[in-house]
Amino acid sequence: MAARSMITMGKAAGAAVLAGLVALAHPAAAADMSLRGSLPAYEDTGPNWSGIYGGVHGGIGSMTADTQSMAKRESQRLLNGLYYLNPTSGTAAPDFINVDPVRSSPVMFGVFAGYQQQYEDAVIGFEVDYSRIASGGGGSRSWTQPFSVLYAQTGYTDAFSQSTTVRASITDYVTARLRGGWAYGRVMPYITGGLALVRGNTSVSYRAGISRIDTDSSDSVDWTAAYSDIVNSTRSSNGTIGFGYVMGTGVEALLTNNIFARAEYQFLRVPSMGGVPVTLHTIRAGVGLKY
Repeated sequence: MAARSMITMGKAAGAAVLAGLVALAHPAAAADMSLRGSLPAYEDTGPNWSGIYGGVHGGIGSMTADTQSMAKRESQRLLNGLYYLNPTSGTAAPDFINVDPVRSSPVMFGVFAGYQQQYEDAVIGFEVDYSRIASGGGGSRSWTQPFSVLYAQTGYTDAFSQSTTVRASITDYVTARLRGGWAYGRVMPYITGGLALVRGNTSVSYRAGISRIDTDSSDSVDWTAAYSDIVNSTRSSNGTIGFGYVMGTGVEALLTNNIFARAEYQFLRVPSMGGVPVTLHTIRAGVGLKY
């Protein structure tokens, strides 16, 4: 009996010790959890490119205006119905015209504004800008036919000559573009493309004349008439509008969380500004504020 009682008392003591250990362990775990707190949610601590923005820019460019096409059209318009435009043999008068393009190096300044949204590292947005040409927006080119062209008709031959002067210049332009970039921390390279509206001035002067030579062998007198103008005209168009497209690439850098700087190249093409095709390359720098 004594032995059995000793065994029973031993089991009871062991159970009491185990219960005590469990009770001690639970408060320790609870205290440990209260010290550590819950695990924080993941948060992106990088710069945020999303939002509305605006700024100013300035730069230089290279402009080319194809003035030859305008000069030829003016010649065709003024010579309409005359023999020199549609000769039975030989070359039509407008086909001799060879005017060099107007080339210039414009200096510009302007403003821009847009909105963009960041999706992880991708940044997609829309931007409009206005640029004013401060200087070097265009020029003029002249051409004079270096020889007379003989157009023979019954009884006489006309020695035909012509000259032209074409002027073209850009005053300002607006673009509306989509943008797509990739953020590398505080730096974002991007590409852009959209529509362009260009305003400028054009003018074309055209003069043509003949010296008529008698070729009628039936008369007894050979004669040559002095030179006289057939047409002499100047036509101008100020504030003319041309529509085209624009594309480019650039890079922006966040100087602070709200202030950024950019460098950008753009290619702009207008098929007709008052009859003159215009191509413009620009390199611009700017600074802006992001809201």
